[in-house]
Amino acid sequence: MQGTKVFSLSRNNISNTLISYPNLAEQTAIATTFQNLDRTITTKKEQHEKTKNIKKALLTKMFPQNGAKVPEVRCAGFSGEWNEERFVDLGKSFTGLSGKTKEDFGHGEAEYITYMNVFSNYISNIYATDKTPLDKKQFQVKYGDVLFTTSSEIPEEVGMSSVWLSNKENVYLNSFCFGVRLGIEVDYIFISYLLRSDFIRKQIVLLAQGATRFNISKIKVMDITILLPTLEEQTSIATIFQNIYNLLQSQTAELYKLENIKKALLAKMFV
Repeated sequence: MQGTKVFSLSRNNISNTLISYPNLAEQTAIATTFQNLDRTITTKKEQHEKTKNIKKALLTKMFPQNGAKVPEVRCAGFSGEWNEERFVDLGKSFTGLSGKTKEDFGHGEAEYITYMNVFSNYISNIYATDKTPLDKKQFQVKYGDVLFTTSSEIPEEVGMSSVWLSNKENVYLNSFCFGVRLGIEVDYIFISYLLRSDFIRKQIVLLAQGATRFNISKIKVMDITILLPTLEEQTSIATIFQNIYNLLQSQTAELYKLENIKKALLAKMFV
């Protein structure tokens, strides 16, 4: 390659490059190996995409939409309308870390749940936390707490929710989120999917305010309406989504393994 800022290859450089190659039979055998591997990777990617689309469809069909009190698709054995509740009547809200400076992060005996952890996960990743000094004045996050982000660059991503399912001590919430501690018995995995369903997301997106960055009011989020079935139906729905989640994780791991095999073979099967 030649150049300073823009690099290029000359025809002479390419023409004078020496390559090594085996006989035709071995070329064909190597090509067949990579073709089969590429076909397998393509098939696995298609299966993974299909599973994601099924999950997306069920997030619409297994939760009531457009004023309905029952979902379009329902687990066998359940009937009757879901109960309409205001979120504020189900629990009490709490704020994230306060009174901190940048020197208070990245070290210490306590942990805090990051913004991206809440934003990215239906169920918060208990290992994706950061360090902060122990501070008994801060509100500690407990098992089953529902967490919400308060801002985003686009309205469609504001107010993303996550549920914390850990009994670890001295865990706080970052200052760009708020939490809700529920006062009723629920299936927490069901709640994590309910709050990411189309019905709830549409309500929350309408609350977004801003121009270059969008924010939501904790008070307004607490005033949204949710629909709850019986605890037994919650658990049935949660089981379906948890099985889909496990399948997606398995498919992702399989694709990662296949891509690494291809990468290794590209390095080891050529001189």
